[in-house]
Amino acid sequence: MPKGRSWGGGRTCLIVRPAAGAGPALSRQLAAAGLSAVVAGSEAEALAALDREPLAVALVSQSLGPVAISALVARAGHQRPGIPVVVLGATATVQEAVDAMQQGAADYLPPPLDGEVLLARLRRLLERPDAPEKAPQGGAAFTGLVGSSAVIRRVLATIDKIARYKTNVLILGESGTGKELIARALHARGPRRSQLFVPLNCATLGRELLENELFGHERGAFTGAGERKKGLFELADGGTLFLDEIAEMDPATQAKLLRVLERSEFRRVGGTGKVKVDLSVLAATNRNIDEAIRAGKFREDLYYRLKVVTLVIPPLRERKEDIPALIDSFIADFNRRNDQKIQGISPQALRAIMEYEWPGNVRELKNAVESAAILASGDTVGIDGFADLSGRGGWAGRAPLAGAADGDRVTLAVGSTLAAAERELLLATLRRHPNKREAAQVLGIGLRTLYTKLRLYQQRGSPRADADSARAGRIGQVAAAPLRSGRPGPVNPGG
Repeated sequence: MPKGRSWGGGRTCLIVRPAAGAGPALSRQLAAAGLSAVVAGSEAEALAALDREPLAVALVSQSLGPVAISALVARAGHQRPGIPVVVLGATATVQEAVDAMQQGAADYLPPPLDGEVLLARLRRLLERPDAPEKAPQGGAAFTGLVGSSAVIRRVLATIDKIARYKTNVLILGESGTGKELIARALHARGPRRSQLFVPLNCATLGRELLENELFGHERGAFTGAGERKKGLFELADGGTLFLDEIAEMDPATQAKLLRVLERSEFRRVGGTGKVKVDLSVLAATNRNIDEAIRAGKFREDLYYRLKVVTLVIPPLRERKEDIPALIDSFIADFNRRNDQKIQGISPQALRAIMEYEWPGNVRELKNAVESAAILASGDTVGIDGFADLSGRGGWAGRAPLAGAADGDRVTLAVGSTLAAAERELLLATLRRHPNKREAAQVLGIGLRTLYTKLRLYQQRGSPRADADSARAGRIGQVAAAPLRSGRPGPVNPGG
């Protein structure tokens, strides 16, 4: 065994639904590091293993699906100490990585799976200091709502007041403000904190699948139902069920949810017996509930059952004074996860960031900072790393372009240099093809070359390049970087 590879210490890793034929090879790689492996082929087998085995970490295939992954993360987090879950991706898209983090995963690995990278990530997870057993005491650091603005202080004060009660809470706020983070904070500070926190995004599932996930089913309830399956209400019994995007739920399912809230009982799909549960339901939405009720898309009686307490999360544009602290926390988290030493952000970039309205809120800010940190050429994140935002509101104070572009044509003055012509053609292509990867393909150059040229224009102080970038549209993001989100901690990834 190579030196330094036996750090596993005989601990056990759960592998859930490995790719065809990959299980044995993955087990051998783990064994080389001193880790033993337990393989589960389904969600039911994995949940049973989490209850039965003294596990240290879990590797879960993205193919298992978002609901099953969320259930496994919830069960793994219930262990003492919590078992980290690493999602093994299927397509290496940014959205897939974001989804995995929002489901509560500790890390995400894109395909193709590299054994050395996997072992390095697992070692980092397993050798980190264990979190303290007692609940943290401190507001912003615990909830993940970084900042000290007046609106955040009011939110934290409200959390302190209501967390002690076993009650339903309706959390309102725009997308990306951190609604799931607030829900996790309420659970972790409340009387049900020793039980499971089970999240579910109602917008990701159709009516039949959503009801099956919520209520479970009996054996033979439908084709393919070979065994009884517990739903999320049973899984969260004694704890907390978090229903994100509740306003997207079908009205028929809303009626069944109302019955559970009123009677604390339900029937599994295909069953006749009643199942009793005792749990708190936290619900969240970015929709205007009053408008949804008037439009007949949301039941008014369900609304009143859910809003025993209503908590409104402010958008980032209403607490811009918290942005510097948020950036610091995101950079610190990026450095920790990627072994980097980014020192901070340039004053020019910070001024521009403070001027932007951030329609995607804290989630958009976090992704932008992480993308800029990945592309940074030194130890400071510069304004060129935030070119992606230019098509979504832009920066203030830019000069207009001297060149002109109309549809598929670029007009240049006679006597223009080849460098100027290249610049105008590149920027006009970005207007036509806002995705940088696509623009690079159209231009017949590499993506790295495109980034290099854009940086060069900005380093030369070209206001025209900046202004044209402001009309270039949304830029594609790098997919290979690991992301993290959705877990309580010192950062606010939004949700």
